[in-house]
Amino acid sequence: MEYIQQQRNNTINWEYGLTAQEEAICVKVGYQRQEPYFGDPSRNINYAEGDLWEMWQHAICAGSELAFARMMGKMDFIPHVNKWKTELDIPGVGEIRYSFNPNGGMRFTTRDNPDLKYVLMIDGMAIRNRTGKNQERRSTPYKAIGWLYGYECMKDEYLSQYNNKTWIVPQNKLKAMPSHIKPVD
Repeated sequence: MEYIQQQRNNTINWEYGLTAQEEAICVKVGYQRQEPYFGDPSRNINYAEGDLWEMWQHAICAGSELAFARMMGKMDFIPHVNKWKTELDIPGVGEIRYSFNPNGGMRFTTRDNPDLKYVLMIDGMAIRNRTGKNQERRSTPYKAIGWLYGYECMKDEYLSQYNNKTWIVPQNKLKAMPSHIKPVD
């Protein structure tokens, strides 16, 4: 099996930059995730920032799912359109959380499953990367910061100051990504 993970002294580097083709897949998935809500901001769960912004966020989050799957050795993974929590972000692995703030924490809500693993990702397609028309270009790498089980996120100290349905776990409270892992076949 060919591994995408960059290895240094048999240690995984938890970063992955998407190819132009992988970016295109994620842009399409972002569009498809937002399409049912086009023109109806009242249907967004928390608030609405306009269809373009919402679609862009979905594309970046789909990119984080694809990048993490590649880090795990899942070379045939394609992000799904389902955003209603009836399917895992990455089947057999768990849920991916993306933070647009590189120092931001990992979000967990009352709508999430406390028994699942959640991984925090940053950077990636949200960072503009102008490399020209080279077909071999890669996006700015997505970075896996750390992980927790959902139930580990539900501590009073992490409860959001804005509501009592969301917890934000600081990056320094996440479990470190393992230095060695058996890639998924």
